[in-house]
Order: sequence, then C-alpha cells, then structure tokens
Amino acid sequence: MKKIYFLLIVLLCSSFIVNGQTYLTEDFSADQMPPTGWTIDGYSNQWSTSGSDEAGGIPPEAKFTWTNGTGVSRLISPEVDLTGVSDVNISFNHFLDNYSSGPKIGVATRSGGGDWHIVWEVNTTSNIGPEERIIAVTNDDVGQSDFQFCIYLDGNFYNLDYWYIDNIELYTPYPLDAKLTVINTPWYLYGVDEVTGRVKNRGINDITSLAVSWSVDSGDTSTTSFEGLSLATGDSYYFTCEDLFDFPVGDHMLDVWISGVNDGIDDDTDNNLLMKTIHVASYAGSRTPLFEEFTSSTCAPCAGFNNQFVPWCDDHSDQITLVKYQMSWPAPGDPYYTEEGGVRRAYYGVSFVPDLYGNGSQVGTTIGAVNTFFNEAVQLPGFASAVGSHTFNGTEITATVNLVPYANYTDFKLYVVVFEYLTTGNVGNNGETEFEHVMMKMIPDAEGVTLNLSDREPYSLTQTVDLAGTNVEEWDDLGVAFIFQDYGSKEVFQSGYSLEDAVYNTDASLSFLFVDGSSVPGFDPAVYDYYVELPEGSTEIPDVLAIAADENATVVVLPADELRDNVTTIDVFAEDHSAHNRYTVTFTVATGMNDIENEQVKVFPNPTSGMLYIESNKTANASLYSANGSRVGEYSVSGTQQIDLSELPNGIYFIKIKTEDSVTTKKISLTK
Repeated sequence: MKKIYFLLIVLLCSSFIVNGQTYLTEDFSADQMPPTGWTIDGYSNQWSTSGSDEAGGIPPEAKFTWTNGTGVSRLISPEVDLTGVSDVNISFNHFLDNYSSGPKIGVATRSGGGDWHIVWEVNTTSNIGPEERIIAVTNDDVGQSDFQFCIYLDGNFYNLDYWYIDNIELYTPYPLDAKLTVINTPWYLYGVDEVTGRVKNRGINDITSLAVSWSVDSGDTSTTSFEGLSLATGDSYYFTCEDLFDFPVGDHMLDVWISGVNDGIDDDTDNNLLMKTIHVASYAGSRTPLFEEFTSSTCAPCAGFNNQFVPWCDDHSDQITLVKYQMSWPAPGDPYYTEEGGVRRAYYGVSFVPDLYGNGSQVGTTIGAVNTFFNEAVQLPGFASAVGSHTFNGTEITATVNLVPYANYTDFKLYVVVFEYLTTGNVGNNGETEFEHVMMKMIPDAEGVTLNLSDREPYSLTQTVDLAGTNVEEWDDLGVAFIFQDYGSKEVFQSGYSLEDAVYNTDASLSFLFVDGSSVPGFDPAVYDYYVELPEGSTEIPDVLAIAADENATVVVLPADELRDNVTTIDVFAEDHSAHNRYTVTFTVATGMNDIENEQVKVFPNPTSGMLYIESNKTANASLYSANGSRVGEYSVSGTQQIDLSELPNGIYFIKIKTEDSVTTKKISLTK
C-alpha cells in the first residue's frame, strides 16, 4: 500500500483564511483498472495497472500499452460537485515512452455528460517526463455539479510504447503552496553524499524563497535557505542542501521537509515532508553493466538493431554481462521462445521487440543510446560482489554463486541464467542466421531466489538442473550468467559470468596490519582481535591499514568512531567470496593513576569470576563490550554498582565509564 507522510505544523495565528480544497485523488493503489467510479471510453483493453514507478510515483500506476490501431481512448473521472467553485487544478505524474511520433496526449473537461473541452494537449514526438503536470482549469465546466475530466490519447497507438500515469488530483489551489516532490539522495551510497531533491509550486502565488531542512534518525536539524527564486505555478526547483549526509555504515531514516516559504509558512503543510531510508554501504567496488535483450528471429527491426548491437557487445565482451530472450512474436515467433523467457518479459512489461534493458531500465535500441547507458553504468559503484562456478555431468549442470553484500538488502533476487554463446537452429524470417547469448534455462527457474541479506555476511547458492529437453545445440558452448537485482525497483546491483570448473582461492587472512603506519605488535594472521592503547590525551582515531595475504581477496575496513566505541573492524573475504575472517582493533586511551584516583573511579576485582563492582563519586554511565566490540550491557552508576557477569561466557571484555567530564576504559578478564 502506498504511504503518504505528513508534516504537522501548528500555526498559532488566524490573520488570514485559505481556501484550498482537494476534491478527488487517485493513486491506483487498489490495483484495479478502471478504478472505482472511473470509466474508460475506447480501447479499454490497453489500460492496465502496472507494478512500476515510471511516472515518478509509488507502484502501482496506470499504464496504456500500444496497439495496432488509430482512435481516441479516454480514462474518465467520476462526476465531481464543483458548485460555487471558480477555478481548479488538475495534476498528475506521467511518463510517455515514445516510439515514433505517437498520438496526442491531453486532458479535457466536461459537465452534464456533454462535449469535451481540451485544457491541455501535446503532440508527442519524443519521450515526455517523468514529470508532474499541473493544469489550471477555469472554463465553464468549473462550478457545475457534474464536473468530469478525462486523460486521453488521440491518434496512432502503434507509434507509442507506453504511457504511465499516477497520483491524479483535482483540487482548488492554495495561495501559497510549495510541495516537496522527491528526495534525490541515492537509496544506496558509500561515504559522503549531498542531500538533494525537488520542490514544486502548487499554489497561485510565486515562490521567491525557500528554506529546506533535514535530519537523520530524528537527530540534529540542518537547514539551508534559497533566496532570489521566481517559481510560478507549476514550476520546479531542484535544490542541494549545504551540509552533507555523512553517517556511519548501516540504514538511516532521512527526513527532508520545507521549513519556510517566502519567509513564512505556506498554506498547505501536508505536502512538505518526505522520508527515505538511506543504506550506507561498507564498501564500494565496481559494478558490471547488464544488458538483457528481448528479440526474435521473426522480427525485422531486431535484425537491423542486432547488426550493430552484436558487434558492439563483442567489442565490450569483457566489460558487460549479456543475456538474450527470444520472444514468441511476431508470428510465428522464435523457435527458441520459452515460458521462462515469458516470465522475464512480463516482469519488465515488454510488449514489442527489439526491447533492451540495461541494469533493469529500458534502453533505446540505438547504438547511441547503448553507448550513453554504458558510459554512465560503468561509473556506478558496486555495493555487492560475486563469483560463480559451474560444472557439467552429462545434461545436468550444477551452478554455484557466492555473493558478498556491502549493505543490507531486503527482497532482492538472484537469477542464474544458462545461455548458449551461439545458436543457428532458431533461424526465422528476418534474415539473421546466428544468435548470441540465447537463454536456454534459468536456475532454478525464472522467478529466481529471494534474498534478504545483511551487510558483509556472505551468501552462497548452489543448484543443479537437468538441461535435457531444452534448446541446447552444442553442449560445449554453454555459459552461465548471474544477476543480483532489486525486485521492486528492478535495478541490477551486480551481474557477471560464472566460470566452468573454476577453483577460487579460499585464503581470507591478513598478511599485514598497521596502525598509523606501524605494525601492530604481536600481529599473527591466525589471531583476530587486537588491543592498542593510545597515549594519554589522544583524541584522533588512528588510521588502520590491512593487507590481505591473497591479492584477489577483498578487504573492508570500518574505522572506529564514537558510535562504534573505538573498535575498527576489518573484514577479509577470500577470492571465492565464501571464506571470511573478521579482525578487530580496539583502541583505549591511557589514563594516569593519579587521574583515576582523582576521579575516584574504581573497577574491581579484575580478573573476576562473575561479580564486578564499579565505584565512582560522580554519576556515571557504564557500557560493557565483548572483545569483538559488541555492546553486551548498559548500567547507571552512582556510588558503588554491582554487575553480575556470570551469564556471560569467559573471555576478555571492556567496560567504558563516562562521567560528565571524563571517560575511563578498562579491560576485564572474566574467568569462571
């Protein structure tokens, strides 16, 4: 279900009255077409709901699909009583996926079931949007008790691909109304990034200044002011806040809101706030771009595109992952069409060939569009890495994919695809005589495997399937690709090829560990936890450098900070992406005996067999940590505090005691 988040601002004044009102909204969250109360006039079968967000809203959304026909199709609203109303706005999000100078699109109104009166119309010659469109309506239909509007297409429906529509609204505008429409800060990021977004003027008056505020996890607020603006009704402003998003690895809730408009508060505060979960990755490697082509040997345009696309792919074979799905149309369809290809087609909503997807998003079937996508895609960071291996036993194939996530992932999918490098047995009528990277089977099937992964916790999938009865021509000409994909957004976070009979190194050890350029005393690759005492008065977190024994291993270093309580974590992942070791370096700051006596903070006995006592003449908070840096206890101290450690396993622990003006850290040995 879609969610709308409201920012409640209480205005302690009544010096003016605003009269904005919303009469109708439709966001297609009921997932039915037409929605309740709506009707369709003409080509009703081309209208559907789609689990996509192409229009810029939240799934589901409305979708009009091309067909071989010419005419008019209208999605018509229910009747709305606008008695006494003099002007209204109609707004909606939309994205037109153009094919070749498609039909006109527009909005029209009527009353009493009479003739339609156009209030907005566009001749489509290229893609439009995604955008929010606001249309002011002041014609004679406004003010009637039986007002209706429609969103329509008029022309040749073969010349468009799709029209996506979402978040339709009929309302009387407020005098001053700024709407926060999107937060553009990435869902997944590594390191530091900007807080960016877009504000749209939905009111009558121009917007001349804005204040945008944000906070993370309900923490401190950062505010940036933007002056000298001139935003008329329907105009958008793309903002970048001054302060940077700089937060530790993990998941964080980012709240962004409009905190001021024209040196005051606007008239509608319900649309001033958006919230977004930001996943801060622990590591960023490279990401291999994935191309998925839907094609057919019976499709003449496919041959024209492939004449250029195939050589391009050959030239970039070591930089991309490529899979092709042969489709069942135009009639009689490609002989190598499979139901699994049909599932993949339905997932993307493919309704024509050739159709190309790069990292899960549609790419134009021109080499110019392919190059544009590729040049941008190779710059994207990889927040997961993977390797694959496979073996054959007769007609059976066993494939293994090992994956390391560098962030938390929910409802992602891992797809494994068996393909044939070159086929010739599926020649149709389009002139192509051979076909590359044709999908033969998906492991275990086209639905893939659903994954919920935690940062730096490796995952392994091994599956065996029998390829007997598939379209395989040459058993020594098969390859395997893997795809790690966000099922909801369709974005592909990683892809690659498996290697036949591959043997990967399993060494996940370090060969060197340095703190501020000096080797850690007593370093041993088989010892995983280290304790380094810093000079008294130290305030800077030391730099830690870790070097793996195997140059093909991956090392991820999470520096210590106050939130991680002075523990630097080093994860080492072997070349096989399965073997994994975690090293820790715990830092403590030396405290002189005189200082301890002056503070009168004592911890005893040490070692302890279970009972520990903390004595302090000041109110303090104590935190107990295991040797790997995990917090295992929190205590308030006033006078003498007894702590029972008998339920904990034997080992080394650290207790940090904080008063208002000092911090004391002690290493505790528990031996029961």
